[in-house]
Amino acid sequence: MADVSGFVAARMRAWGVDRVFGIPERNVDALVAALRSGRFGVEFVQARHAESAALMACAHAKLTGRTGCCLAASGVGTLHLLTGLYDAALDRQPVVAVVGVEAPSYGTRRRRRTVRTLELSAEVCEFAEVVSEPSLMGDALDRAFRAALTDRGPAVVLVSRAVLESEAPGRLTGDPAALMAPVGFDPPAPRPRRQALRRAAEVLNGGRRVAIVVGQTGARASGQVVETAGLLGAGIAKTPLARDVLPDDLPCVAGVAGPLGSTVAAALLRDCDTLLLVGATDLDPGTPRRTGSQRVVSIDTEAPARRDGAGPADVEVTADVPAALDELIPLLRRKRERGWRKEVERAVKDWRAEGRTKAKRFFGATVSPRAVVAELSERLPEGSVVITDTGSAMDWWTRHLELRSGMRATLSHGLAAPGASVPYAVAARLAFPDRPVIALVGDGALQTSSLNELVTVRGHLGRFAEQPPLVFCVLNNRDRSRLTWRRRTDYRDPLLAPSREVPDVSYAEYARLLGLAGVRCDRPGAVGEVWTDILGGKGPVVLEFVVDGETAPDWAEEAQRGHPAARSVRRLPRGRLRRLIGTVGGGLSGPSGP
Repeated sequence: MADVSGFVAARMRAWGVDRVFGIPERNVDALVAALRSGRFGVEFVQARHAESAALMACAHAKLTGRTGCCLAASGVGTLHLLTGLYDAALDRQPVVAVVGVEAPSYGTRRRRRTVRTLELSAEVCEFAEVVSEPSLMGDALDRAFRAALTDRGPAVVLVSRAVLESEAPGRLTGDPAALMAPVGFDPPAPRPRRQALRRAAEVLNGGRRVAIVVGQTGARASGQVVETAGLLGAGIAKTPLARDVLPDDLPCVAGVAGPLGSTVAAALLRDCDTLLLVGATDLDPGTPRRTGSQRVVSIDTEAPARRDGAGPADVEVTADVPAALDELIPLLRRKRERGWRKEVERAVKDWRAEGRTKAKRFFGATVSPRAVVAELSERLPEGSVVITDTGSAMDWWTRHLELRSGMRATLSHGLAAPGASVPYAVAARLAFPDRPVIALVGDGALQTSSLNELVTVRGHLGRFAEQPPLVFCVLNNRDRSRLTWRRRTDYRDPLLAPSREVPDVSYAEYARLLGLAGVRCDRPGAVGEVWTDILGGKGPVVLEFVVDGETAPDWAEEAQRGHPAARSVRRLPRGRLRRLIGTVGGGLSGPSGP
């Protein structure tokens, strides 16, 4: 290992990195060559676009819990990379990017405008630094990884081609075995303060109607959350990024909390008198919540100033979440009165039954998008990974997908990047070669740059062909459905023209042109059979469903029933939950209709 690029590859491996996503370019070719040599145990995955490479790195971090890595060159590469870095920043994921920058040129009289790579990177990243000489590379890379893991966000190291191609100084070369040894860095986790835990227990023990919202930083405390809910007789809601923290078949789990989430979750948060937020850093600030007398306890690894969505709390416990719950549980008293818990479980049961009934409805000869996800849910193999995209695909993922224990799910939440589900699914397939991976994406989202990442899948076809199915499920309704329904509800006109027409493309044919399997379904009666065949097979497939664009998501149905434009969820009578159907669109909801 004689050059700096070899050192970088070895040091990445020492930090637990097993693959790097990126785009080759002359400023980073030396590092790409080192990764492709196979000497360091780090795979290089070439994406078709730098944006996709960064999204893949973010998805890798979300699904594995390890640092995601990507690389690109400066200039347009940096601009494209920023989308994925913002995705990591908003969803609080550790991602380290290496950007190859051009060395300054002093031999020309003509001034050329260049992209301000450092300034743009520093705006989104927890750490951004230029490495100006080979001897500084090791320290900069280590600090980037520490910053990404400690502050849960992206970090960028900017380095010139000359440095990457330079001979590594003696203190960097050393013993290759030592460089490959684990770094052994664990981000600091504060211990819970006993006084704060006692105040939290006092509030929770005094509550009569307790609700719990678990977020992504509460993922390691799933068992403690269930135990806490059992003691307090509480219902549980999940943030979108915590969709897979608890299985949906638990009777007290009320689905996803958010502006367009489950109405049972919205009613739970509105009607409770005490709310426990467990690692809910990612709770959407637009989530409807009861105000006034409701008391809030928050347990999170971050200080309140770092949280955007959770809002103020009566008691703040800043500590490692599992450790805090372990110490809190002995201080809680089991509630004798279980009426609230029974009402929550009854509401959840009714809501799910209503969803299954809706999924079986269709009009004419058109496939219902509800049925597509509901039929998938019934047939999901054990250990499946289900990715959703922004837009209406997320509505059906939220409403009709029921995850069982051991299944995984994720999405681009904070940024809501259209088309992110395709690079996310590629990262999931590489991270979990023994699991089925399904991506749900609308045709409008797919017609972004993500459509080109099917070429990346084609490039790995020999590798993927004998693995469990990798399914890109396209909901083809020739419309940007989420945006259309939002505008329809805003203007109170169900006949408003589509917000933006989407060209009618046969995605199954496109897949076959690439050499991938492509299946198209436009018959309502065949949806379940098609899913059975696809999930029983192997390898990548583009599964295109021609669906009814006039099927309104539940939040739009509620809006069209004439609820006030104030967009609030009507508070339910004290002590009981009314069954609400559908999802909440920007807070739109109300009692169920006939």
